[in-house]
Amino acid sequence: MLQVQDVNDVLSAIDDVIKLLGVASPSKITVMGISHGGFLTTHLIGQAPDKFAAAVAINPVCNLALMVGTTDIPDWCYVEAFGTNAKHSFKQPPSPQHLTHFYNKSPISHLSKVKAPTLFLLGAQDVRVPIYDGLQYARALKEKGVDVKTIMFPNDVHGLQRPQSEFECFLNIAMWFNKYCK
Repeated sequence: MLQVQDVNDVLSAIDDVIKLLGVASPSKITVMGISHGGFLTTHLIGQAPDKFAAAVAINPVCNLALMVGTTDIPDWCYVEAFGTNAKHSFKQPPSPQHLTHFYNKSPISHLSKVKAPTLFLLGAQDVRVPIYDGLQYARALKEKGVDVKTIMFPNDVHGLQRPQSEFECFLNIAMWFNKYCK
């Protein structure tokens, strides 16, 4: 239930800022996150499809069922899907029931509702959130007709901290949000 609670907290905060301060146009709201923030970003664009003009997901967790078998932190997947009591459950391969539960707790389970154009920035050497997680989600969005751009950094890892990668990320994020927030 954390995914729903986190999403509702962010949506409430956005509405309060717009209502109380008037500092944002409701038609120009964007969202961006890296790793767990990408998990929340992709949950937000799926659970609140009319809220965001555009999104950027950097090495996002999009499908826990895919990630649990390929990540260096399978325990995190179990905790995210089942709660803190499940942190030691990763010592055995996931059961079919667990894989279904992982999928249902993932942003990919809301993909059919996504409308926001989404930029994916992915480190090809990422072992924390392997590149296939973002690629699967991006491909499915593209097939659905959502505007998607994917940029892979072949020599970078989870944090995208190489100077050239950081530069390209900032530049592409600015261009992406500018394109959809005119």
